[in-house]
Amino acid sequence: MPALFYNPWTIVLVLTGLIFVLAGYILQKYPPKSINWLYGYRTRRAMQGQEQWDFAQVFAGREMIRSGGILLVLGLAGAWLPFSDTVAVGLALGAVIICAFYPVVRVEAALKKRFEGSE
Repeated sequence: MPALFYNPWTIVLVLTGLIFVLAGYILQKYPPKSINWLYGYRTRRAMQGQEQWDFAQVFAGREMIRSGGILLVLGLAGAWLPFSDTVAVGLALGAVIICAFYPVVRVEAALKKRFEGSE
């Protein structure tokens, strides 16, 4: 196998990116129908009403797909950077953390903008 597949940067970012894309696709295509504490994008703002809930599920799915795409691109593009394994893992985990919070920030801002005054 090429060395590309043994690069921790690529392994972490590509696998996590694929998980984000898959989870976002599932959330977009099969959003939970009603407000619940088990499945879906669950924040106080998203759970304030059914309209907010429905909007948040589809929007969060789209943003998760976007984050996953960013991780995939970073994982493949950074595969040839000359990082040590330790540095590559640290940077990859930092990228994953940032891309995990990105959808939350975007969805909360969109909910606030769209449903302002309904709080």
